[in-house]
Amino acid sequence: MILLALFVLFNGYILTRKILFLRVAVSTIGIVKKVGSESSDSGSSVYYQNVEFDNDQGKTFTVSSVMGSSSVRDSEGSAVKVLYLSDDPENAVINDFKNIWGFESIVFVIACVALYVYFEQI
Repeated sequence: MILLALFVLFNGYILTRKILFLRVAVSTIGIVKKVGSESSDSGSSVYYQNVEFDNDQGKTFTVSSVMGSSSVRDSEGSAVKVLYLSDDPENAVINDFKNIWGFESIVFVIACVALYVYFEQI
């Protein structure tokens, strides 16, 4: 029970951090500079993007996609939305569902399954 409570608290913590980030993040347009791939254990390819963007002071930064995908979504030279904190542009994120909510979604589903299993045992 204690482990489950800690897991649910952790999920709440990361969700709160993400919501606070989204409330104050600056939005800009970045350009996909590189689409890389890695082979997964099953032999299929997983694709990642490297995106360059300029912050509000004109300095250039690079952000990589947090989660890979099974297909190339945006090719090199494509424009994509990027979110960043004005005081911390090194920790930017590509503004799409998978990069913003992917990890949180996985943790949320695991927490829901764990809660269901726990309450079924009661």
